[in-house]
Amino acid sequence: MHTVNKPDFFIVGAPKSGTTALYSYLAGHPSICMSRTKEPQFFASDVLGYQRNSTTLEKYLSNFDHAAGKSRIGEASTVYLASRTAPQEILDFNPAAQAIIMVRNPVDVIYAEHSERVFSGTEHITRFETAFDAQETRYLRSGPFRGQPVRCPHYRAVTRFSEQIQRYFDSFGRERVHVILFDDFVIAPGIVYETVLSFLGLQPDGRHNFEVVNQNKRARSLQLQNLLRHPPRGISRLKRLFPKLGQEVRAMVERFNVVHEARPALDAVFRQRLEREYAPEVRSLERLLGRTLDHWFYSSPIDNELEREHQEAKHQKSN
Repeated sequence: MHTVNKPDFFIVGAPKSGTTALYSYLAGHPSICMSRTKEPQFFASDVLGYQRNSTTLEKYLSNFDHAAGKSRIGEASTVYLASRTAPQEILDFNPAAQAIIMVRNPVDVIYAEHSERVFSGTEHITRFETAFDAQETRYLRSGPFRGQPVRCPHYRAVTRFSEQIQRYFDSFGRERVHVILFDDFVIAPGIVYETVLSFLGLQPDGRHNFEVVNQNKRARSLQLQNLLRHPPRGISRLKRLFPKLGQEVRAMVERFNVVHEARPALDAVFRQRLEREYAPEVRSLERLLGRTLDHWFYSSPIDNELEREHQEAKHQKSN
């Protein structure tokens, strides 16, 4: 009888918070099978609809057909955090599932997410300050759905962390949800990695190399990048006939076109505005996680009223 390999743990987000790095590290553990493709997105039909990477159960499960002999099977789809239906759909699929959530300063998340969307062809407004407030429909610039409206949550919807984490706590139970702060992951990736293994009931594998994964990138030419990602049929046919040559040409063009570099500093005035907007959300997240996040407000003081409320809450807690 054919054995169906089902994932039993899910890295559910947030985007641009270290999920790709954790996915990569866990994929190297001898007892873990991670999905062939990061971001299968199968359980996010309410958010991405038909634009998911996996829209059928058969295609989704094919991500795990190499899991023989592994004691844990996992995947990572950051859109699951914004999805309202994903937690229950995951549990219906595997009632024993565990969830790993990685979060980051929401201002940094949306700034990094904008850069990623521009690079991937789902955002045409290249100036972040304009894109964040824009209500206009975005259209896919390449691929099988070219010209169709982009199905992805708005930047604000991506970063409702307290609400999103609470949804997983309510569905899974706190003991089956492991929350990681990106700050901790950057400072001590080895310690965070081992706490994840402990959460999964696995022994450390002696990993000492925690290289930077998925660093910020920019395309010199977005048009060329779109062609690389979704080449015309004629080029695709040549790639199938001469796969090695196709890989070499693609790698050469990518080396020329893709630049890995730090994002420019966010405009200070706009950052102050965002920090004020996100202050109530950050305070809600503090209460949910039971730890202070004052360091996320590093560019400007918070509104006096919000600060007084925060200090009063601290005082009441201490008493």
